[in-house]
Parts: sequence; structure tokens; C-alpha cells
Amino acid sequence: MKSLKYTITFCLVVALVSICAIPALAQNDSKKKKDVQSEVIAPAPPTPFSGVKRDALLNGMQVVSLARAGDGRLRCDLVVRSGAMFDLVYKAGLAKLTQESLLAANPNLVGELESLQAKIEWGVTPDHTWFRIDSPTGNFATVMEIIGRLLVVENVRQDAFKRAQQAQLEKLRQGSAPNPAERADAKFLSEIYGDHPYGHNVDGTEKSVASIVWADVHDFYRRFYLANNAVAVVTGDVNQERALSVFRAFFGGWVKGAIVPMTFRQPQRVTTLKLVRVEAPEMSTVEFRGGVIGVRQADPDFIATALLARVLEARLRKDNGDLPAGGVSVRAVPHALAGPFYIAASVNADRAPEFSRKATESFAALATAPFTAEELAAARDGLNAEYAARPIEDQLREIETSALPRNHALTFSGRVTAVTTADLQRVARRLLDANALTVVVLGRTGEQSKAQTSNP
Repeated sequence: MKSLKYTITFCLVVALVSICAIPALAQNDSKKKKDVQSEVIAPAPPTPFSGVKRDALLNGMQVVSLARAGDGRLRCDLVVRSGAMFDLVYKAGLAKLTQESLLAANPNLVGELESLQAKIEWGVTPDHTWFRIDSPTGNFATVMEIIGRLLVVENVRQDAFKRAQQAQLEKLRQGSAPNPAERADAKFLSEIYGDHPYGHNVDGTEKSVASIVWADVHDFYRRFYLANNAVAVVTGDVNQERALSVFRAFFGGWVKGAIVPMTFRQPQRVTTLKLVRVEAPEMSTVEFRGGVIGVRQADPDFIATALLARVLEARLRKDNGDLPAGGVSVRAVPHALAGPFYIAASVNADRAPEFSRKATESFAALATAPFTAEELAAARDGLNAEYAARPIEDQLREIETSALPRNHALTFSGRVTAVTTADLQRVARRLLDANALTVVVLGRTGEQSKAQTSNP
């Protein structure tokens, strides 16, 4: 009996404590729910990219839009993610001729679009084939019907190919000769890349374009003009639903297929300083190019490489203050594969030997000479300002076509700020360990040789 009494008493005490604790527990649970609700409900701060919408057609074509009410116009960037890097060997200009052949099926294309108050631009890079359309919102569907007919329905007609090839050959024959800067760039790229696709001219030569046959162009179209290898970026006075309906109607029948990977043999490594002189006695100035193969745009070290380019450019300008404005620049070219990292300068012939010596020494010193905090800060400010000034349309197109993270534009400044002087040193060593410097000098190279002999 006594044990039973103690048991009953203990149970009553436990029950009383539990009853008293219920309100407190309920208050804690209520507080936790409110905290969770406030965390869930709180909206993310808006950004210029908050309104971006992404979708895909059943054939895999991506459609990206950013609606911005304005003057009733819009811009559409239609990009095929394959370019001149896939030109056949000895047939440089194939990607360009394929694009021209498609558009040549409608000789009145530009006029038809102008009648709709629209315009089109197009081009080819080593990485992409692109079309840019500017159109009134109300005429967008009609404009895209015209373009879709050329890219999706007509394909490559033999008569259009012949017209495009003749036009391209005529342009190469009668077009103005490349200026000295273009000649120097082309020679430099051919020297550092050799037979790698980045080493040839996008437009091709008379010989290479003349060697292209209709079957080459038709095969290029069939392999690379695939719906799932294309993206349309539409910005302006149009919403995603309208954009999708237009592309479903006129690009829904575009064939999809296996995307050809970018599997190319690496360029031959340069192990010692490579100096190439191109004699051009008619030139009053000398074009200098010197550099190495850098990193691809999607590489985590690309931002550090871009900062490294700015630091080197600032050093060269400081050491060569009497050069004309814009006389020297350092470029880290963004490419899908490893792009070039190089100095480009135009100097007077009498200054060329001295500049060449200083430039090559400054480049080689990147891997060993310390970087100052001031140099890095100036490079950061410049790179961030340049990126911020880019139109949002260009930023969005770059994200979608260059395999960059979708938050690339929003995190760019933070990643620039995160680069340290130690990162610059590490990336400089990485670049210079991969290849020795290649230098191209175009101009009165005979006079430079005499000057270097008399002033060793």
C-alpha cells in the first residue's frame, strides 16, 4: 500500500509538471514557426537578372528572355555554339561560308527586314556562329518566321551556296588588304597555335574558300546547326510566353542531334623563346606581338589572368610613356578553349628594338617579380568597371553561350576582389611554365636587326 501511494504521488507530480510546461513549449514552438516563416517569406533582393526566364523547346533549343518594358522593341541573339574551330583542314572559312550560304537563299533578306523596321547582323567567331536581330515587338513573329525559314526549312541550297561562295571570293579578292595590326595578329596566332583551329583565319583565304564544295557546307550545317546546339536570348519588350510561342512555331521543327565535342590536339609546346620577323619595308611603324597560350574562359584562373594582363599593361605603359595613346595593350582573350595571352603594340621603327627588349623582359619577369597591392587594386577597379559597363544583353548572352555559371555576372565582382597577389604570381608561373614566349615583329625588321647588333 505504501509503495502504491508513493507511485500515485510521483505520477501526479509528473503530470503537474507536464501541464505547466505545455504553455512554455507551445510558445517556443510558435516562436520557431514564426522564425521559419519569416525566413521563408523574406524575398531575395532584386538584381538586374531577377526577371530572366529560361526554357527549352522539345527539340532542345534553349530560349532565354528578359522582359523590359520600353519603346516597343526587342533584341534577339540567336547563337549556334559552334564556329570556325570546326572548319575542315585546308578549308578555312567553311563555317563563315555555311552561314552566308544559308542567308543567300533569300537575296532580299535585309530589305524585307527593313520593311518591317527590323535589322539583322551576323558573324562567326572561332567558338560561335551568331545572328543578332533588332525588331519592333509587334513584328517579332514575322521577322523570326523569315529567319526560321532560312535556318530550318531551306537548309543549304546549291544555288545559294554558289552565290555565297562567289561573293566571299570577290570580297577576299577586292576587299582592302589587312592593316598592319590585323596582319600581326594573324601571324602571331598562326605561330603560337600552328595547325590548331585557333591558328587560322575565320574568313579563310581565296585558296581555301575556292576549295570548299557544296557537300562540305551541307555537312557542316547538318553536324552543327542543331536545335540542341543553339540558344536564343531575347531581351526587351516581350515576355517569355510570347518568345516561346514564336520559337515553337518557327524553330520547333529544327532537328536535334549529337553535339560534336571540342576534342582537338593540343598546340605544339614552345620550349624556348621563339622570335619571328616579318619584313614590311613600306611600314613607318613596327607591330609587336608577344605572348603565350593562356587559359579558357571557364577556367577558374581566367579572372586572375585578366587581372595579370592589366598589371602587365600598366607596367609597360609606365616604362614606355612616350608611346602614343593606345600604342600598347595586353590581352587575355576569352575563348571556349585556351585563348591567347599576349602583348600588342605599335611603335616607331627606331624605338622597336628597345621596346621589344623591355616587353620580353617584363613578360618573363611576371613569374618572379612581386606584385604590389596598389597594382592589384588598380587592376581590380579597371576590370570591374569594364564589366559593369557592359550591356546586360551582352552579359546574358555570354553566360548562355560560353558555359559560364548562371550567377556569373552577380558574382563577378566578388571573384575579382578575391584574387590576391599570390594568385597573380601562381597564374603567371602557370602560363610561363606551359609555353615559352613567342614574339612576332612586323615592319622594318632589317633595321631592328642592325640596331640590336650595334646595341647588344
